Amino acid sequence: MHAKIFHELFVLELANNHLGKLDRGLRIISEFAQVVRFNNVRATIKLQFRDADTFIHKAFRGRTDLRYVRKTLETRMSRADLATMASAVRDHGCLTSATPFDEASVDLCEELNLDIIKVASSDINDWFLIERIAETRRPVVFSTGGSSLKNMDDLVTFFTSRRIPCAINHCVALYPTEDHELELN
Repeated sequence: MHAKIFHELFVLELANNHLGKLDRGLRIISEFAQVVRFNNVRATIKLQFRDADTFIHKAFRGRTDLRYVRKTLETRMSRADLATMASAVRDHGCLTSATPFDEASVDLCEELNLDIIKVASSDINDWFLIERIAETRRPVVFSTGGSSLKNMDDLVTFFTSRRIPCAINHCVALYPTEDHELELN
């Protein structure tokens, strides 16, 4: 696949906005697709995949006081539901993509035959995950977050040397972000 996949591509983030509910996820996909069609743009609707059984350490799984642990467990979806959402994205004429946060989730990206895989800014140095993503031979987007120029150069070199199309998603890992903190210079 050629790097042209990224040409004028809009990335629409679904993340965990589905709240773990298939019907809500399908409604968001449908509404995103309506905007895409109305504006005649190319888009991918990006999901997020986490294998909660391995992503969250056993000692933390019952913790409701930790927001990210609670959110990950509450928004968990079955493989069948995730497959249904990926099919809905395709049916609406958009490209499929996901951010896998662990190697098992990369397996799911392959199983669902997703078009693009995204590396989260928090995983820019997770070389076990990055190597597994590269094995898929799919185009890759990676977020910069708080990474250094060397981290970004290393990833570009890594993917281009393997002839895997890649794109850089500039982001700032500071929420909310003031205009003067956007680092757009």
